[in-house]
Amino acid sequence: MSSLYLDPDTWDLDVDASRNIALATDQYATAQTVANACRLWAGEAPFNAERGIPYETEILGKQPPPSLLSSWYETEAHTVPGVASVVAVLQFDRVSRQLGGQIQCTLTDGTVINV
Repeated sequence: MSSLYLDPDTWDLDVDASRNIALATDQYATAQTVANACRLWAGEAPFNAERGIPYETEILGKQPPPSLLSSWYETEAHTVPGVASVVAVLQFDRVSRQLGGQIQCTLTDGTVINV
């Protein structure tokens, strides 16, 4: 699998050393695709409005339980080709109201990646 490489700091396209649009390959491409799937807002996908996380209706301005958030992230990560199993490990800081953590994916070839 390969996809357009997105700069991790800006989440924007980048160029390679030859000034061509950079490509992500192998495990990095899969990790990036999982991250994209988990950033997808419900209804945002033009050809599959059923996909996505319900940020607007269920998350923003509310405090859903971490287990529900984990479930949504795991469901979206499972839509990525090559992902065999997923565990979302989330931490929520109630003081700063920030959600952090990682999504641990096991690929069909047995490789484990952290997103």
